[in-house]
Amino acid sequence: MMTKRLAAAAFLLPALAWAQAPAENPLAWLGWMKDLAGACWQGTDAAGKPIDRQCYELQFGHFLRGTIEMGAAGGRPPAFRGDSLFHRDRASGRIAIVMWGSNGTVNPGEAVIEGEAIRFPQPRAEGRPEVRTSWTRLGPDAYRVARERREGEAWKEILAVDYRRVAK
Repeated sequence: MMTKRLAAAAFLLPALAWAQAPAENPLAWLGWMKDLAGACWQGTDAAGKPIDRQCYELQFGHFLRGTIEMGAAGGRPPAFRGDSLFHRDRASGRIAIVMWGSNGTVNPGEAVIEGEAIRFPQPRAEGRPEVRTSWTRLGPDAYRVARERREGEAWKEILAVDYRRVAK
């Protein structure tokens, strides 16, 4: 029995020694997006109509995990549920994302921090305009997600959802 315990300890100690202590703020590489962790956010359109609810958590001390529910009204189940995992791509330094949903899709994505905005470029499709999604901070308890389309050298907002911190 003692031999098994010693063998287990001998196996675990190198792994524990190799593991690094968590950074003071393990999500600092996400810019202001790190502040979404530990809270839920209600999205509303320009008319104030609820669109979706998103919640974020620190996962395993290194990642930001997000969940989304859309179309849950009147006690009905949500029309769509999704999860996402935000991590740092070591090669590019960009924010890498894996998203999966109740509709059976799994999609990779990426984002870059440009000043105070977090930009999520969308893959180009032949014959379609270039689009992206931009997240901007509106204050400690709010942020905006805007879908934008390139028109010439400028970006035009075509859809926006404002998020406010809500109870979990």
